[in-house]
Amino acid sequence: MVEYSSSPNGERFPLPSREDYTRESECLKELVQYHRSLGREIVVVMGLGFVGVVMAAVIADAADKNKNPIKFVMGMQRPSTRSFWKIPWLNRGIAPVSSEDPLVGTMIDNCVNKKKTLTATFTYDALKFADVVVVDIQCDYVKDSIGNVRDGRADMKALEESLEIIGQHITPETLVLIETTVAPGTTEQVAYPIIRKMFRRRGIEHDPLIAHSFERVMPGKNYVASIRDFWRVCSGVSEEATRRVVKFLKEVINTEKYPLTVLDRPIESETAKIVENSFY
Repeated sequence: MVEYSSSPNGERFPLPSREDYTRESECLKELVQYHRSLGREIVVVMGLGFVGVVMAAVIADAADKNKNPIKFVMGMQRPSTRSFWKIPWLNRGIAPVSSEDPLVGTMIDNCVNKKKTLTATFTYDALKFADVVVVDIQCDYVKDSIGNVRDGRADMKALEESLEIIGQHITPETLVLIETTVAPGTTEQVAYPIIRKMFRRRGIEHDPLIAHSFERVMPGKNYVASIRDFWRVCSGVSEEATRRVVKFLKEVINTEKYPLTVLDRPIESETAKIVENSFY
């Protein structure tokens, strides 16, 4: 029985078959080879929600001083009946999120149809090609009683499952950048051990390169600017991870006008986001 995913306007898209996965993997391989030949870094953004889809567009829009694109971005979304429709929409250049900011739609259309630096996919094989993986998997806070935020917990299941999958596919040189708002300590005490364990199962002795830099997303009239033109903090689990995340962020966001703050440990970046959220 074929399952379908319905878009907000009622258009129905069949979920991919086994043959679709094979074709998709071959297509991505060709795209990656083409963009690598142009000297572009390959980036996979995990999660095409209101954070991931605009972050993917901002990265895909990044250019050098001569305005030549420097990144090729694959937005990755698990093919479920609830959200698979986002993939064909994005591949048409249509924003799968609504926004007051006209730049969201314009940027996505431009990167997909003109620059051709942005695509969306449903296969985890995309992770095999990534130089950088940006994790934008939402973690909900589950409250067991109304009006008592202490009586609740962060739902980390989807994030932990995604980290396992990432660890099963990426190369040892891939930088994993976690943007998700997480509990302090998650990057070092949850993400790092999970990916390291997957590496060891694959016979990889290298330790993973993982960093945290929380998302700066304020949906509204300045949606894109809240990501690209705003202050950021970051930190990696090692000196190399920190060096890589600093280099990456300086290439995709406006750090000249909005300087990047580099912290000693990811737990500091994670805590900064929790403190910031407490003011909203």
